[in-house]
Amino acid sequence: MTQGRRRVLIPYAYTDTSKWPEPDIEFARADPGFAARRRAVEMYADGESAATIFDETGKDAQEVRRLVKRCISQAGDGEITGFYALLKGWRPDGYKRTAAVQHVRGGGSGGCAGALRQLFDRYPDVEEYIRALFLPESSSHSVDEVRIPYMELHGEFTTKLRELGLTDDDWPFNTENVGYKSLRKYCISLLGCDSARWIRARSGEEAARRTTVGNGQKSILPSLRAFGAVQLDFHLVDAASIIVIENAFGVEIDLPLRRWYFGLLVEEKLGLVIGVYIALELNPSSDSVLEVIESALRPLSFKEGDPRCALIVDKKVLPNQMFPELEHQCFSVLKMDNAKCNTAAEVVSNIIDTVGCAVNFGPIKAWWRRDLIERVFGALTRRGLQRLPSTYGSGPGDTRRSASPNQEAVRFRIMLNELVAIIYGCIREHNETRGDTLQKAAPIQALQAAMRHPASGFLRLPLPKPAQEDLRLMAHVEEVTVRGNLKKNVRPYVNIGRWRYTSPGLAQRYDLIEQKLIAYCDRRSTALVRVTVKDTGEDLGWIEPPRKWAGIQISFRDRALINSAGYSAQLHENGLSTVRRWVHGRADEITKKRRGKSKAPRCSKDALALARIAPKLERAEAEAEVEVKERALPEPTAPQQPPSKSHLRPAPAQVVEVGNHVESVGVDGPRMDPFGLNSIPDMHPIERGD
Repeated sequence: MTQGRRRVLIPYAYTDTSKWPEPDIEFARADPGFAARRRAVEMYADGESAATIFDETGKDAQEVRRLVKRCISQAGDGEITGFYALLKGWRPDGYKRTAAVQHVRGGGSGGCAGALRQLFDRYPDVEEYIRALFLPESSSHSVDEVRIPYMELHGEFTTKLRELGLTDDDWPFNTENVGYKSLRKYCISLLGCDSARWIRARSGEEAARRTTVGNGQKSILPSLRAFGAVQLDFHLVDAASIIVIENAFGVEIDLPLRRWYFGLLVEEKLGLVIGVYIALELNPSSDSVLEVIESALRPLSFKEGDPRCALIVDKKVLPNQMFPELEHQCFSVLKMDNAKCNTAAEVVSNIIDTVGCAVNFGPIKAWWRRDLIERVFGALTRRGLQRLPSTYGSGPGDTRRSASPNQEAVRFRIMLNELVAIIYGCIREHNETRGDTLQKAAPIQALQAAMRHPASGFLRLPLPKPAQEDLRLMAHVEEVTVRGNLKKNVRPYVNIGRWRYTSPGLAQRYDLIEQKLIAYCDRRSTALVRVTVKDTGEDLGWIEPPRKWAGIQISFRDRALINSAGYSAQLHENGLSTVRRWVHGRADEITKKRRGKSKAPRCSKDALALARIAPKLERAEAEAEVEVKERALPEPTAPQQPPSKSHLRPAPAQVVEVGNHVESVGVDGPRMDPFGLNSIPDMHPIERGD
């Protein structure tokens, strides 16, 4: 506060110097003369005499008045500049040179402050040219040099000035560094003008995408409670693996797999893995996204021998398997990136309609926006897959990576099922590992405590009972047209994925021919399709695929893959022979591709389709064979005596009139129809090779 008479240089509203804007104390300490200059201004504001100020600070009256004028000058925000004006090198509005540069070559480079700005004012085209070279904007009409070095930029700068007619007597050619230092300083200052463009041009796209990180702004969707928000993402597996296929000659081939993905759903508050799915695909599909979500809602059931629980004693991996009260537990916000499989309209609609959550899409290739799930991926791979001899490591420079991961996978016979078991085992281990994030508690322990204490904010948010009983998260909706021909008596049917679907009820509805139906399909099974009439909403119930496909459990996506692979003609010939001929065909094709090539094992994308589809078809084939054998078993009867030779001779026939027709009967009763026209046909399917 002022103690003496008020100084006329300082407006009345700013007489209290303690309220003036001031720099950070640590920043001010870097300027040795700042304290003396500030003390002189404060003493002037307090009404001290010029002699007293000079004795204490060494600043005479003229210097003090100059400093005070700088401090009360207007800043860009409408306030006074304050004590910032006392920092060394600070200029109120930027220095603008008006006098011509008088400099002799050989006299160094000093005394030329503001010369570059003066030059750009005279030649604005030069400034635009330098900006375009230093901060190029991507365009299809021009090819620009990426991150041009300062020396190259300075060469372009001087060349341009020579074209304008500047001589050795003009600035910058009459200085020692030919304006290089000023040009470099100008380029760096452009960061303050357009930081996003500067970072994109000089540091790359990835660095530019991180502009929003660490900006001091609070999250719009903070994590306040367990199951409030979850993050979903997919990770490329970090180790090579093989599957064993058998070709038509019965020879087993160890085939390295192309790197595949697995997806996780991680609870954001506790870092708990609540959903997982192994996607044996080159790129995650929409089906894979929904499978991850469903694993968090509906508990997984592991049968005996399931590779997913090979390393887990109690066969429980996810929280909804450990705690029955978490079955069908929902969440409020789902965060994932803008990948095509995530943004598909049907995926988003199914998730919102089933779970009722908000979906937040983050930018693609910006892992820092979902750093939690990326940390979980890193922890899982470091704990498991990156410790295998077939690991790909974290990159080409990782010392853990072998020269040929595929060769190591073949050498040690690291099977696909073993990698799956390791992933599920590491998920269970992660959920039970204590860490600093939760104050030395494990994620599963923190969840258990939150469920016991209502004050934690945890809410039970189960799906409604009707939704639990008829979970349509994996539903696929398709509009189909009823086909048929009344004149030729072709009964009504619909075509879905090259298959004819019908039912006893639909087969009688000739009135629906050429009308539109809405088909509700289960993505996992081509056998589960329910239809309604589009115009009236009439429910026609379930329709069935062709009989030869009735026992095949295959997803719609895998069926489309088989059809597009060129095997549809062969596959439609017989139902239960599909597996062997499809697998053999793929095995033979892969074998032919490998002939004449390097002996080093190479991974195959076709093997991913084999690994995903063949086990499903084989299980269906085995179940169908068991069912056929059970139907073919005769009814148990009393043991009979072996027939005598007389029984081998045909008995004399008699003609008996029955009603309006005549039957041939033997001595012991009616004879069997010799052509089998009146007998029940055998239902055992006929397969090629039987």
